[in-house]
Amino acid sequence: MFAYFFLFLVFASGLFGAEVQIPDKVLICGVGRKIEKAVPNLIQSATDLGSRFADYRVIVYENNSNDRTPELLRAWAKRNPKVIFRSEKLSSKKLKRAMSMGVLNRTEQIARARNIVLDIAMKKEYDDFKYVVWADLDFLNPWDVEGIVGTILHPKEDWDAVFAYGAYDLFALRSKEWPIGFELLGNYYLDHLDEIRKEFVLDRDGPWKKVYSAFGGMAIYKRDALRGCRYSGVVTAGLERAVIRWLEESGKREKPAVFQKAYEEFLSEITPFVLPLTGRDKLPDSIGVRFPKGKIVWFSCTKDMTLPWVCEHIPLHVSMIEKGRDKLYINPKLRGGP
Repeated sequence: MFAYFFLFLVFASGLFGAEVQIPDKVLICGVGRKIEKAVPNLIQSATDLGSRFADYRVIVYENNSNDRTPELLRAWAKRNPKVIFRSEKLSSKKLKRAMSMGVLNRTEQIARARNIVLDIAMKKEYDDFKYVVWADLDFLNPWDVEGIVGTILHPKEDWDAVFAYGAYDLFALRSKEWPIGFELLGNYYLDHLDEIRKEFVLDRDGPWKKVYSAFGGMAIYKRDALRGCRYSGVVTAGLERAVIRWLEESGKREKPAVFQKAYEEFLSEITPFVLPLTGRDKLPDSIGVRFPKGKIVWFSCTKDMTLPWVCEHIPLHVSMIEKGRDKLYINPKLRGGP
């Protein structure tokens, strides 16, 4: 009976122009640094989004900003008890100790920050919150609140995560057509980014696209789908297992034109193009491709010989997939980043 009543409310709100309300609770999450200019938009957008749910909390983390970011966010948290703000001043020495090999790595730093927020979001006190919305916090334009609400109310089959369509954010994208990225192809990937962007185009009015990973500046998760999952800025054992599966699957289909040369020429003889890695003992197995006739060797982009870095969203989504929460989609209508 409640379901029919709720559908009536949705219909009636559209009829009379009122804002649709979602009868569930949401956690709005993000990390940022030096986002002073974007804070007013963050406050307005997060508040607007939260008001569309039965209840909400905003969880924000920042560190080492040298502008008014912490001051503005702290003041917001004092005004609004629904805002949970964490801030740190970290020395390079302390940050290095938190990195996998004691070398500062941007994606590991971002993953560390996201995990601090994720740990708060997964506390038992928020077990009755159904959704988690992650947003990049440096947007200067209002968030797509209507797109988020419309996504949650979309009459589609069950989903675990839905991502915004941001063609610029290719580092987080992995799908059957695009199973690999910089962590394997290295500079080849960077050199062909413009070509990849031209090939990865979705119809704004088209259906949701099933993916292994994406982000696009905005993502909506079922909170239960995130249990036991973590961000990582370096390749994990789970990602190694996933990439083997993805490559085997991609070998059975026609490959994107921009990757054809990479598959035929680069991956077949990848070892000479990849820096040797040290410190691999922190992850299981010795480095290397499980390819039918060779090895996948991960790419390290730094002279300091860090473990192979990767966009932090991808290991999170792989950990979801390994737990059976693999209903991950891009909604072309959901606007994320610029």
